[in-house]
Amino acid sequence: TGLDILFFWVARMVMMGLQLTDTLPFHTVYLHAMVRDKEGRKMSKSLGNVIDPLEVINGCTLESLLSKLDAGNLDPKEVAKAKKDQSTDFPDGIPQCGSDALRFGLLAYTVQGRDVNLDIKRVVGYRQFCNKLWNATRFALQFVSDFKPTQTLLTDLISSGKCATRDRFMISKLAQTCNVVNDMLTNYKFGDAQSTMYAFWIDDLCSLYLELIKPVVYDTSEANYDARWAAQATLWLALESGLRLLHPMMPYVTEELWQRLPGRGTLGDAEKPSIMLMPYPDFSSIPDCIDEKADASMAVTKQIIDACRSLRSSYNIANKTLTKFYIKIANGAPEEAAIAQTSDIQTLGKAETVFVNVSDVPKSVGIVVIDDQTTVCMDLAGMIDFKAEITKLQKSLKKMLPALESLEKKINADGYEAGTTAEFRAKNAEKLEGLQKKKVDIETAIENFNNLAAMEKN
Repeated sequence: TGLDILFFWVARMVMMGLQLTDTLPFHTVYLHAMVRDKEGRKMSKSLGNVIDPLEVINGCTLESLLSKLDAGNLDPKEVAKAKKDQSTDFPDGIPQCGSDALRFGLLAYTVQGRDVNLDIKRVVGYRQFCNKLWNATRFALQFVSDFKPTQTLLTDLISSGKCATRDRFMISKLAQTCNVVNDMLTNYKFGDAQSTMYAFWIDDLCSLYLELIKPVVYDTSEANYDARWAAQATLWLALESGLRLLHPMMPYVTEELWQRLPGRGTLGDAEKPSIMLMPYPDFSSIPDCIDEKADASMAVTKQIIDACRSLRSSYNIANKTLTKFYIKIANGAPEEAAIAQTSDIQTLGKAETVFVNVSDVPKSVGIVVIDDQTTVCMDLAGMIDFKAEITKLQKSLKKMLPALESLEKKINADGYEAGTTAEFRAKNAEKLEGLQKKKVDIETAIENFNNLAAMEKN
């Protein structure tokens, strides 16, 4: 219930229950946040800022919103003000978001405390998450279309010895997510449970694991049978358990997707006709699910992949062009991780080949230093027309220098401090910092290309 009726309703129910039956009507009261408009004002008919949940779920045109104000009993001045506010906030009306996105959005807001300043744009963002969830799961289903799950799939997978590091990482991340979400729901931390599920689906499953296993599941050769089975089993478990974990927060889309999973009707008594009747996932009693070594290995691998992507981006390498990477990394666990996950680095780093701690690194390389233990180099030989890139950068520098010099002149002029507001000066300072950084970046890139061009000649 809401804090505003704690005495008017909740306390009276307690007193009446004790007076008439000597029994408490409930043992726990959860005080949810008060939903306000995006400016923090309480939603009120007298302000004309009430948002009907059905308008968010089903969508609503601006004309419909404005006509509701005309039909009310507000003062004409208040109607005019409310119409102006709604025309500003919803120039195209309220887009259809669905109840799952609205529920998920409201859960996200619970971390704010006592008040929810509801911004419909954020709910629209969670509608896009629903679309991502739908598209990613439907896409992933093609990878497990010929897969047949069993009741003991998780324990069989863990004990099989067939899992690659990426598979062990995904199982570990699934178990950790499950433990965190169970703990958060038990302690009424619904916003933390929501953000944990969002990160699991977007960061761990869709952006990472699903991309890593594409080459594995597409390879149907006999030699790849075990690796493909392990990837399919891990993916099926992640999808099935992930949907059950998400179900209380997004009941409709999860039910629809869960019904489409392969293996329906083959799991005996363990399978229920609806996801609503399935037990909530709990990995706490299953041994060896959490694998700290796999987690650490994937952390190293992700850093290397990010560095590979950064190098490709900084040198404008086309997506279809594969590159050679040379990784210099500390001996021990970091080196073992890089070697074990070379194929994963190739997949997400768009690499032709990946070399780890080799002595003959070419001179014509671009370099990213991750930390004191890891450096990633990319061979640029034959990949870039250094002269053309330098000319392009020099043009960019020539174009932005006048703006920088003009702003510097304005800031250093007499009377600037006294004749301008603090807000105006802060904006100019931020703009100046951005232009100076851009200048340094361009000059550094030109210097790097000049050095690389000289190395290529030698």
